[in-house]
Amino acid sequence: MEAAERRCQAVRDDSLIPYGALIRSGAYELVSTMFPRFVARRGHDAVLDDIDGFFRGYGARSAPYILMGTEFVRFMLPRLPATPERVLLEYEWMLFDVEIDEAVVPAVEAGVVPTRLRINPTARWLATPFDVLADDALSDVHRQEGRGSYAYAIYRTAEHRVLTQPLGERDIAELRYFDDGERRVSPADRAPWLSEALQRELVVASRARIPPSGG
Repeated sequence: MEAAERRCQAVRDDSLIPYGALIRSGAYELVSTMFPRFVARRGHDAVLDDIDGFFRGYGARSAPYILMGTEFVRFMLPRLPATPERVLLEYEWMLFDVEIDEAVVPAVEAGVVPTRLRINPTARWLATPFDVLADDALSDVHRQEGRGSYAYAIYRTAEHRVLTQPLGERDIAELRYFDDGERRVSPADRAPWLSEALQRELVVASRARIPPSGG
């Protein structure tokens, strides 16, 4: 165990030649792949400094690819208060987090509105001061013009597509009717919004709850 700790410390100090440089290079490739817009905005040299600080002062608790990326996000967020880089980093991390979510998304039956609905179990919510779906130059214009906030649902479909769905005032109002993520639907309130939300897979059929066994 002591030998492993010494090797880890050598990587942090960049004294384990040539492996320290190789590990840092691999980390840069990881971050560039997971968070391309964040890296493009922050800049190559700044990200290299971030990675160096990550290894020297933080270090990942989990080695696998996605988990190391998550550790990097935890390291970076306190260093990026209220900046566009922080927004993009959170957004791009959410895309990966939704993709690897283990929840099962039931397929939607065309033309059928179930009597019990639930919000897509992989859904994450994001509010931003600029449009994350626009290119970065246009996003900067929107932010500088103070066009208000933007809201999104990020979720995975039954066919394993990760979607970013802008949310308008009507969407937000309707989603408030989901108590603990679920909503019973009677024939009288099967509004067009529910059919559209089902088609987009923002909401899905709710599975019956299975009572706990034993006792």
